[in-house]
This record gives sequence, structure tokens and C-alpha cells, in this order.
Amino acid sequence: MAEVFDIRGDDEQAVARAVTRAAEMIGDGQLVVVPDEAGYHLVGAISQPTAAESLLTPADHVDRPGGSDEQPDLVILGPDAGSLLRLAAHPGDPGELVQRLARRCWPAPVVMDLAPGTTPPESCSATWWNRVTDCQRLPVRVPAHEVPRGLIDLAETLLLARPLDLTEAGDPSPGSYDSASLILQAGPAKFAGGDTTIRIRGDRWEVTHEGAVGAATVARMACQAVVFICTGNTCRSPMAEALFRKMLSERLQCRDEELVDRGFLVGSAGVAAYGGSPISPEAAESLRERGIDFASHVSQPLTAGLAVQADHLVTMTQAHRDSILGAWPDAAPRVRLLNFNGADIDDPIGGSSAVYAECCQAIQSHLQHLIDELLDDSPG
Repeated sequence: MAEVFDIRGDDEQAVARAVTRAAEMIGDGQLVVVPDEAGYHLVGAISQPTAAESLLTPADHVDRPGGSDEQPDLVILGPDAGSLLRLAAHPGDPGELVQRLARRCWPAPVVMDLAPGTTPPESCSATWWNRVTDCQRLPVRVPAHEVPRGLIDLAETLLLARPLDLTEAGDPSPGSYDSASLILQAGPAKFAGGDTTIRIRGDRWEVTHEGAVGAATVARMACQAVVFICTGNTCRSPMAEALFRKMLSERLQCRDEELVDRGFLVGSAGVAAYGGSPISPEAAESLRERGIDFASHVSQPLTAGLAVQADHLVTMTQAHRDSILGAWPDAAPRVRLLNFNGADIDDPIGGSSAVYAECCQAIQSHLQHLIDELLDDSPG
């Protein structure tokens, strides 16, 4: 009979003891039932062939709703994107879409169904890897829940996980985990619906199972995010954002609010912005002269979250670029100057209306090059 640890009391020591015991069993090739953000999984070490083969055995599998008794794919749980993406077809260059979704989706109850690579993970079950290559499906996920994350750290291995059917009370369904040696009972999951699965092939994606994360949210996360950066986010970067929105909408022949549906999120921020300030009157007037009402703009600072999630951080000056790289050096491939020639877009603050108009015109001319490049790189 399986051991049971009840960890529903938010007792950190109890959780630590349970995870330590689970890691010991995982290391011995046994299977453990663990909670996560959107349900429960039966897990074993990818480095233990017997565990993988047990997970592939349908003896304790409960029929899926609708009469299908097909087993769900085993999901690989890893500590970070790097540990998982190296298993995919193009580990050195997983593609912008995969990198984008990895930055925005993980850690979370989101599975990315990728094309597998040609080399199996070290010490993995040949039976399981043959199934992966036969189906050409490699489901991977980075969990956020403390239990599977702690288990991955202590066991020092990737985990293979089979999602379990749940009762109405949110507990694992009886009979779905008979091969488990240990059960970590944490009560109902934080989110309902199980994992959301996104099938990704090249630059195309599809939600094949809508779980805890909705399809509309996935669509936003799959967009290219373009963020314009200046100092205070009241002059240059909001003018760039407003002009870019208008020019891109015209190019794509859609309305501004439909840009998300066409795969683009657009924003702006400041490296020294306090947040909450309106666009400068002169900048707003320059935009009005071009048929754009951007008076509702409110400044925001460039945060770590925004810097990590943006696909293109477009700066007005080299100093802005240096400031970003000083704080977030890993963002280097995604930071660029607006002026393709490498020159700064000077700050018009304190200048006349003519100075603002000249700045606005300079920004507009450089934006055309950016749009050409982004649309050339976008899927048809």
C-alpha cells in the first residue's frame, strides 16, 4: 500500500519532509503522486527506465471521458526552459515562437508539444523515447508548484509525468495511480481544467487542450511584443508607440484593436519613468497633426517582467540600450536602437513645437524600416 503524506496545512517542514521522501523513492525508480497548479500527476524519473515503462503501462489507467481509453502523453517536467528545449528538434535554435512562449508561459500549467530531437535524453527509457519519435510529439512543461519544483531539484533529474483524472472534489481518481508508492495529498488544485497544451511546429501554434490557461491568453502570449523605450515615457517612446500602431494597422489593413489578432502587442516604457504621467502636450499635438489621438497615454517604468517578455526592446538612444543591458544582460539579442544607422533620437523635452514635430518625423521615418523587417520575419 502506498504511503500518504497530507501536506494541506501550509507547514513548510511537513512539505519539505514529504518532498525529500518522494525524491528518495523517485531515485529508486518508484512512482509518486504529486500535486501541481492544475491537478495531480503520477511521476517518475526520466533516468529510471523501470519508472518510465510503468508510466506507459495502462493497467491502472482510468478511461477518459467520452469513452476513449487512449493514454495521455507523458509530459516531461523540468526546472527551466533550457533543460527542456534541448530535447526538441532544434535545441540550439528552438525558434522565436518557442522561445517567446517559454518566456511567457513558464513556470505555469502549460505544456508545449514540440517536435522531438533525434537524440534521446541520457538514460531515458527506450520504450518511451520510441513512442515519442513514433508520434513526433514531445510534451514539456516547467511547473510552478513548490512540490514538483522541489522534487526536480532534490532528485536531480527530469521527471516523466502522467496527468491523473480527478474526482469532483479535486482529488486523484481512485484506480488511476495504483502503481504509486507514495501519494502527496494537497487538496484541490489552485486552478481547474488541468494543463493547457499548445502544439508548436515551426512558426505555427495550436491549442489542442484548453485547460487552466485560456486560448485567448495563449494568443496574447504568442504575439510579438514590441516595446519602445525612452527616458520618462512621456515624449519619444509614446510618439513611437502611437505612430507604430497606426502605421502597422494601415500596413496590415486592420484596426488598432485588431493588432493582437494579427500577432502583435505594442507598448512603451521609460528607463527612468515614475509611472502615471501623461504624454507631454507638445508630443500629443505632434501626433494629432498626424491624425492620432494619444492623450490617454500614461507613462510606465521599464520593469523586469516587461524586459523579459518583450521580443523587441526598441530604444531611442544608445544610453537607453546600455541601461537595459546593465540591468538585464540576457536581453541583449532583443534590444535595438530605433535608428538603424546607430544614431540617437534626441530628446525634444523643453523644445518648441517645431522641435517636437521634427522628432516625430524622424521617429516615423525609422519606424518604416522596423515594420518592413518585422513583417518580413512574420509568418504569412
